[in-house]
Amino acid sequence: MDREESFKENLSYDLGKTGRGEVSLKEKLAYGLGDAGCNFVWTVVASFLTLYYTDNVGVSAAVIGTIMLLTRLLDGLSDIAMGIIIDRTNTRWGKARPWILLSAPLMAIGLILLFNVPANFSETGKIAYISVTYVLLAVVIYTACNLSYSTLLSLITPKQEERTSMSSIRFIFTMVTVLIISVGTMPLVGKIGWGGMSVLYGIISMLFLLITFSGTKERFAVEETEVQNKLSVRESLKYLFKNKYFIYTAVLFVLNYASSGAAMGIAIYYAKDVLGNIGIFGTLTMAGLFPMILGLFLFPKFASRFGKWKCFVVGYLLQAIGYLMIFLMPTNLTVVIIGLVIKGIGAVPHTAGMFALVADVVDYGEWKHGVRIDGLTYSATSFGMKFGTGIGSAVVGWGLAFGKYDAAAAVQSESALEVIKALYTYIPLAMIAIGLIVLAMSNLDKIYPTIMKDLEERRNNQTM
Repeated sequence: MDREESFKENLSYDLGKTGRGEVSLKEKLAYGLGDAGCNFVWTVVASFLTLYYTDNVGVSAAVIGTIMLLTRLLDGLSDIAMGIIIDRTNTRWGKARPWILLSAPLMAIGLILLFNVPANFSETGKIAYISVTYVLLAVVIYTACNLSYSTLLSLITPKQEERTSMSSIRFIFTMVTVLIISVGTMPLVGKIGWGGMSVLYGIISMLFLLITFSGTKERFAVEETEVQNKLSVRESLKYLFKNKYFIYTAVLFVLNYASSGAAMGIAIYYAKDVLGNIGIFGTLTMAGLFPMILGLFLFPKFASRFGKWKCFVVGYLLQAIGYLMIFLMPTNLTVVIIGLVIKGIGAVPHTAGMFALVADVVDYGEWKHGVRIDGLTYSATSFGMKFGTGIGSAVVGWGLAFGKYDAAAAVQSESALEVIKALYTYIPLAMIAIGLIVLAMSNLDKIYPTIMKDLEERRNNQTM
């Protein structure tokens, strides 16, 4: 018997009292609030941190972009390390929930530190402060929080339909949160400043994450037997990268978040400098988010009928149409809004379905190799989100510097305007094109029914 067959023979399962994996609406709502908590930190960072650094702190966009991209190199290591830690965590609260509890107050502290750069520091001192606090939040705190939160999905239930439903509810909360942040942040900053905003949002983030911790339960877990416990870190990584769907999914996360990171980071500049009205930023955000919020209610039904993979393909095509409309008529507000609506509809499958897909990837790894590594597999989400957003943010910083963006200028130069337009459309379109190629190689839906049938038989045999 080889090592993989030994793992398969020795795996045992705790499926909860019913063994069926149903999740109540109350628990789904508690789970969904956790991503709202994460976004009261990360969306603020993605949407406003570059603007705060360039226009208020006075650090160049090129320096900021470089810091954000170099931080991503550390992220890759921290994501893998945190995934291993989660897989080896065993407490009365489970594997993932303890880390949500621990990181909730740290998320608030990290956000407050980012938006309170000491004004009396020299330029070198400011750059050093920004580097340390950004690494602390992105590499350490956010990794621990978001990776444990994402992993929690596969630990709550083994049912694909329940996971998809929970992901949809999660992202309804997320979209509403992003909408509130996009519309309300600048007026709030005008009243209480960047520091006051960070304190308020940090407290909200912490409270939402604590609700997730207290309102959810890890009822589906593989009980680690002696054989499973002998799996070393090196072997865990070997099995992770033998899972081809992990690679594909990680790449899709990077592409999706690089696209959204660039679009979110440049959006406020687009409103201010291309459309000539910073106040229209909230309208642009709503144009993209309202269709997403409505679509998230319907996505579970579409995913159940057509499968997530087909929904992903159609979603990319709709997003491409929306961005092409904006590319062709970049200063026509009506066309831009229509393009954002179409793009928002197309983003629904990738917003709700990707995180449910990772749970399927975990199942594939268990089915193929007899090794279930939830936390390490979910490092694809944390790494993809941060590395992708980091690339998008870095490109924004470098692009603004290349276009000679002047924070003090009332009207930007033609080169700066062209860069802003390009970042708002070129980068997302390029990411979509690559994403379609990756999807063509990674249709897990084709074999997933077989995976679930075999795993169910294996689990039933182990619990008899």
